[in-house]
Amino acid sequence: MAFTAYVSTKDGDSLTVRNRANGEPVGSLVNGTEVNVISEPVLSGSRKWVQIGANRWIANDFITVIRGARIVANRTTGNINGLKVYNTRLIDSNGRVINTVRGVSGRANNQTPSDVAGSQAPLPFGVYKFDFPGVVEFKDGEFGGVWSSMTPTFTTGRTELGVHYDPSALRQNSNSGTAGCFATPTIQERDIMTNFIRTHKPVYFIVYQA
Repeated sequence: MAFTAYVSTKDGDSLTVRNRANGEPVGSLVNGTEVNVISEPVLSGSRKWVQIGANRWIANDFITVIRGARIVANRTTGNINGLKVYNTRLIDSNGRVINTVRGVSGRANNQTPSDVAGSQAPLPFGVYKFDFPGVVEFKDGEFGGVWSSMTPTFTTGRTELGVHYDPSALRQNSNSGTAGCFATPTIQERDIMTNFIRTHKPVYFIVYQA
């Protein structure tokens, strides 16, 4: 009965991992983290818990299952001119990875995700919903001609977030990176992302760091 789910907390905070249902803390997962659930929910204390590995349990209330097409971005230690690279899977409604692209977010001198409005830091980890699934609007300048707006499903001070292309990502200038949105760094990856959004109409965009 194993299935994939995503950490989804109301306030965007991390989720505690415990050694058994309602047991002792052994770690934590950032909001948005993809997990493989391997058990039925077990009631202990006032909550139900699910197992995600050997001696690793989390509260069932704070995960969500997404069955439709989606975009899942995992931030890595790799970088492009100081911008952390997000390995991004484009997943169809059957759960198949159609393609992968890279992404960047924030400015090179500010690579710590933040909930503070106007910080120009990377977008906070978590689950987002596209405002208009399947729609890629034209937006010029540093948006690279494409724009798909999205809204966080958790509480944060960040607004006006979306997916676009960063024409300055590889140039290492004052415009490199984003003001907090998620951007592909090359024209080829822009076109792959645009085609996926228009064709598969994903509702959710998930970003985390494993």
